[in-house]
Amino acid sequence: MKIVTIKTPDQVIIPLQQHDGAVCDSLVSVGDIVSVGQLIGDGEFRIHSSVSGEVIAVSELPHPTGKDVLSVVIKTHDGEKREIEPVELSAGKIRRIIKEAGIIEPNGHPTLRTKGDIDTIVVNGTNTWDLSSYEALMLDHPSEIVYGLKALMETVGAKKAFIIIELGSEALNTMRTETIPDSNIKVIATPGYYPPGTENTLSKKFAKKRVPRGSTPEDRGVLVSSIAAMKAIYDALRDGEPMIKKVVTVAGAVGSPRDVLVDIGAPISHVIKECGGCSGTPVKIIVNGAIPGTAQYSDEVPVIKTTTGILVQTESNIEREPTAPCINCAWCVDECPVGLMPHLLYGYADSAQFEKCAELYIGDCVECGMCAYVCPSKLPIVQIIRYGKYGVAEMEASE
Repeated sequence: MKIVTIKTPDQVIIPLQQHDGAVCDSLVSVGDIVSVGQLIGDGEFRIHSSVSGEVIAVSELPHPTGKDVLSVVIKTHDGEKREIEPVELSAGKIRRIIKEAGIIEPNGHPTLRTKGDIDTIVVNGTNTWDLSSYEALMLDHPSEIVYGLKALMETVGAKKAFIIIELGSEALNTMRTETIPDSNIKVIATPGYYPPGTENTLSKKFAKKRVPRGSTPEDRGVLVSSIAAMKAIYDALRDGEPMIKKVVTVAGAVGSPRDVLVDIGAPISHVIKECGGCSGTPVKIIVNGAIPGTAQYSDEVPVIKTTTGILVQTESNIEREPTAPCINCAWCVDECPVGLMPHLLYGYADSAQFEKCAELYIGDCVECGMCAYVCPSKLPIVQIIRYGKYGVAEMEASE
């Protein structure tokens, strides 16, 4: 087994925003007793309790994105898991179960976000150098992943599906063997590249469907999903379990780097402790990868549905260089996988010109981090673009 299940923490913090959208309404109050899988937040998406226990707080608390978000804090205790009676599944029932399970992709979008015609599903099974959770899932749960994919294909009416895995991955042969009986599911090996999982790139490269600016792959009949979502669909359909656990890669300066199965809401400090603790004095903890990830100001922020990795760094792992003014070298433009002009977005966002940001399609930015990585001036381009996205959203909401 590649994935290690860590123990449930004494307390979980479950944010009511773990998706790209508005904060959910809390369905519980302080003093309520909740059980594993119980719905505790509802709105655009659904959020469930990952543990049984008592609600001890409902308040705004630190979130992995760097802001404070309304969260439910639960003191855990032993409780009974709900028993799920098997049901005969139809496409309509599968769609309803997937939505009610609150399954979210790593980019914050729901797995099912369209009722339009879908011809092809592309499942991203690639990893970056410091994240290996997808590979671990495929090695440990290949049949469950294929089951989830078949269910999704039936739901949206897709006639074919591709599972994308990088060359050299241990999971390549495992998944090819698992899909031998299914002629409409093809496993494709691809050279390692970065960023590996942008939806438009996957649609163009593997489904041969180019996505115009301002459109989505679904507009071209392509649904792009992830290995984690396929496993979550299986859990929802076969075990009646909503999305309340996540496989996370813990890497860097820790005693035992590995892939772990974590309860949603577990504090990062708990996860690190269960992986042998920090090796040395940590000076930076990054969530979701070294290049695209976000540095955390507290190790008490929780694991959420979009968490894929936790990277711990000591002083010796970090190169610190002072920033300098933009020199208009356009290296960031050359590297942008979606054809944006990051240097202009940086300037407009930094000066709060959000109308200009919207005109330059700031919402299309996938926050891969390549612009900041190649920038000779060491500007915090991604952070400022995130601020710009927030500004655009606020501007549009007020109109």
